Amino acid sequence: MKLRHTMLGTVSSLCLLSLTQQVMSAENVRPQRFTLVIHMSPAMCALDPSKRQLRQCQEGFSLTIASLKPEVPANDSDDCVSRTPAALNPLQARVVERVMPDERLRQEDWQRNGGCTGMSPSTYFRTIANYAGRLRVPPEFNASKEITMQRSSLIRQLQMLNSTLPADGIQLRCVQTSRFNAPVLTEMRVCYNPQGQYVSCPATVRSNCPATFIVQGAP
Repeated sequence: MKLRHTMLGTVSSLCLLSLTQQVMSAENVRPQRFTLVIHMSPAMCALDPSKRQLRQCQEGFSLTIASLKPEVPANDSDDCVSRTPAALNPLQARVVERVMPDERLRQEDWQRNGGCTGMSPSTYFRTIANYAGRLRVPPEFNASKEITMQRSSLIRQLQMLNSTLPADGIQLRCVQTSRFNAPVLTEMRVCYNPQGQYVSCPATVRSNCPATFIVQGAP
């Protein structure tokens, strides 16, 4: 994955660890799958005025990570939510902010999702940076203008760039706006097993994008 201001591939050399090595806490939590939630920042910033003061909107990021969601039984999710903030050392904070630039959103994500992964805060955000560093995206995601894309073409490109990624391991979310005739891509989700390998997404993660949609360019 590549951001407008930084290539996430540089992150992976700093934090490449298997998820098997990383699960250290919350012994009763054993997620079956993990879903990396990626926001298309230009579209999200344009659609939600409340987000326009965020760093990713102000500095023209093309992609940002919103979360690493664990797949756990619904009755366990409330029990593992964290009530404490995530404390990262300065070096790790600098690495993570390349993919999750806003501190408030990082803390909210940790408290909502991180504790349910069975990881410590350090491991959780290291895993996010690792996955983001490995994922390759097509150049259209970094365009400076709006581009019309075919859903089938985008999925093929993602599979070519990420050789073991199955077609049903990618889920796309779109929103219809008054600005464009076609819906706008706002979110992409990629699914992993506990060993950090790409897998098919669970049935609860669904695409809603039509055959043709808009990728909004960064300003």
